[in-house]
Amino acid sequence: MTLPFSAPRKPVAPAADEQHPPADPSLDEGASAAAAQIYRDASAHIVVICASTLIRTCLMHCLAGSETGLVVEGCTDVEEWERQGQGASVVLLCVTGARETAIAVERMVKRVLAIAPGVRVVVISDTRSASDVSKALEQGASGFIAMDSNVDVAIAAIRLVRSGGVFVPSHSVMQSRTQAAPLSDGKRSLRDLVTAKQLEVVALIRRGLPNKLIAVELEMSEFTVKVHVRNIMKRLNARNRTEVVALTNAYFAETFFGQQDLA
Repeated sequence: MTLPFSAPRKPVAPAADEQHPPADPSLDEGASAAAAQIYRDASAHIVVICASTLIRTCLMHCLAGSETGLVVEGCTDVEEWERQGQGASVVLLCVTGARETAIAVERMVKRVLAIAPGVRVVVISDTRSASDVSKALEQGASGFIAMDSNVDVAIAAIRLVRSGGVFVPSHSVMQSRTQAAPLSDGKRSLRDLVTAKQLEVVALIRRGLPNKLIAVELEMSEFTVKVHVRNIMKRLNARNRTEVVALTNAYFAETFFGQQDLA
């Protein structure tokens, strides 16, 4: 059910991955046009799907108060959202418990995307195992937020997803690692580890693009993209794309908020 305090409903077109706003000319060459596209904020209609009235309404209040112009609505489940007409650019699936989280990452993400292919989905859960995070991204989610995150981090993560990025909790992805990752201590910047072209590739990996589409986007061969991806993983000490996303969260969040400050 839509809660009474939410803003009047407005039809908002889903944020499709293929929509590319113009790059910000103020960014230097290293940040690249591709990185700029990811952080270009867009109008948003956010739907919070959560069976818990308390969690749902608290999250809705926080989001509604975080930014002028947001349309925030709430539903108890996916079925209710579907009956209301599936309006949203971002859907937050809030669940508690291991069983409910497993259902969300294995079924609910896919179902939401089947109903509205252009929508961006974020799972919010009180569990954050590496397998749950990876599974959510494999099913098409654009983010995974742990409930023990503070409110500012959660809101920033949702803004990142709204703008085309991907957010995952680095702790959960790296929890099984025995060797510290290059960026985990905060002393080395992503720019110190990869080239400007590789930074563009990272930006597109964070959007969930496969090598073939990255090749089209950057006008290079798919083989060259594979070489870049392999070198990026080596430089970041990452074993897969999910870890690349996790390890670069801090850099891209800093880039995003830096550009917001300059606006």
